Amino acid sequence: MRRFGPVVSFELADRKRAERFLEELRLVDDATSFGGVRSTAERRGRWGGDAVAEGFIRFSVGAEDPEDLIADVLRALDEAGSAG
Repeated sequence: MRRFGPVVSFELADRKRAERFLEELRLVDDATSFGGVRSTAERRGRWGGDAVAEGFIRFSVGAEDPEDLIADVLRALDEAGSAG
């Protein structure tokens, strides 16, 4: 591999926002397995034992249209940010 990989991670403020983000995604599956062509994401802290923050998201980019995927992620982030 010569360039960036398709798996990225980022941290949201807390568990509630991370879970809301995952619920709001429409093109991305909430899944641990990164073996397919669809985009997937998970809140890694749900498994316990990993030294990650409660809001840590691991995201695997799939073969969806990039503009559609970006729009979906931005919308879900906006919705997660409005979590009370």
